[in-house]
Amino acid sequence: MSTPVVSKLTKASVTNFLYIGDYYLFIIRNSDSSVMPSQVNGIGGKLNKGEDYVSAAIRETQEETGYKVRQKDIRFCGIIKFENSGGDDWYTCFFKIQVPTKRIPIGKRINEGRLLWIHKNKVLKGKHAWADDLNYVFDDVIDGKKLFFLTVGVMDNNFKIVESCKSKI
Repeated sequence: MSTPVVSKLTKASVTNFLYIGDYYLFIIRNSDSSVMPSQVNGIGGKLNKGEDYVSAAIRETQEETGYKVRQKDIRFCGIIKFENSGGDDWYTCFFKIQVPTKRIPIGKRINEGRLLWIHKNKVLKGKHAWADDLNYVFDDVIDGKKLFFLTVGVMDNNFKIVESCKSKI
């Protein structure tokens, strides 16, 4: 008897950390979201067919916030490979993007949830349900001195990390 072949896709996405001074912009996802409901994460989303990571970072930033950023505003922070035992695998590139003002051009309420500025010292603290990957990378995003390369095991589309391997350069 042969083992059934499981078809998995590998998908690509970006997570952007928009900032001004010591404040970072996050999205609190709607409770009915199909991915990470009610969780707090950076701005971002899937790459379109034929799109590179930097172009996706620029597009997602404008679509979700209204900020028009340029390549010179963007700094690459690292990448996570999510190996998902319950679904598709993902490669997510993380970027830090400086913006000129805390006034969000399209407002605080968007289709995917609510946008919120949070001081860097309050990230991962308090009442919010934080995206689990932030526990592994946010300090490196703030610090900006080393790039991170992380492979993590997750169980489902909530992306709760069950194992990890991390390198920095």
